[in-house]
Amino acid sequence: MYFHAQEAIKAIILLMFSGFIFMLHHTGEIIKFINLEYTGFSQVASVIFLILFFIQVPRIFISREQAEDHNYCMILGCNHEMDKARKVPLKSVVVYAIIILPLVTGMFLPYKDLGAAEAVKRGICYTPNEQDLSHSDELVKPNKDLQEMLESPDLILDHVNFSTYVSNILTYPEFLKGKSIELEGFILAADSNSHDHPILGRLLVTHCVADAHVIGLLLSSDDNRLGNVNDWVKVNGEINIMEDDGQSLPVIEVKEWKETNQPEAPYIYP
Repeated sequence: MYFHAQEAIKAIILLMFSGFIFMLHHTGEIIKFINLEYTGFSQVASVIFLILFFIQVPRIFISREQAEDHNYCMILGCNHEMDKARKVPLKSVVVYAIIILPLVTGMFLPYKDLGAAEAVKRGICYTPNEQDLSHSDELVKPNKDLQEMLESPDLILDHVNFSTYVSNILTYPEFLKGKSIELEGFILAADSNSHDHPILGRLLVTHCVADAHVIGLLLSSDDNRLGNVNDWVKVNGEINIMEDDGQSLPVIEVKEWKETNQPEAPYIYP
């Protein structure tokens, strides 16, 4: 029997992928990378990689006949060419490096949550889109979440309802004007938008962090310190409306605010 290095490398890579995904689930770090709805798919992927690893293991050891067959030559040379200098193909080295590098960095380097600095570069949503504007003046049949908001005296936004509530506030500000509201997120300075108001936002992850973008609300406060905060804050205030080029934009009139710690799950999901 002969040891086939190339097949061994493939087996190690498969095992590393399976172990890496398992580690992310075990530590809970998986929520920093993908939407929670996809955790089941990632668990299945981990099992599939493990099955492929066990399928790959028998291929590591080959017979003498296979070792002398050029079809089984490995990236470091053939077993029956020991007397010749082995030359590693650059293409093979690059391919394996591209595959292994993210695994190594993911396993041994610390993760960094996206925050305000990264959010500015990804785009900020604090106005309703054109489709929402087409029916924002009429409230024919409110959805379940909007009906709940209309009936509630105080709106408390958390990581579960943040996306839905903010979307409704952006779309129907006239119907929610005067409502008390409590929410938390990171502060984006006034110079990050054209309205000269700081924004309280959170990163919305649709599928994975690669498509994350900021959704939030404009803030209005007499306390200039609020716009200079570079961390997370909790805000209590009241929903008001400001006019901008004929468009009604919701703005939170801040009554109280305080700095707070970043939650364990900093991202929100639709």
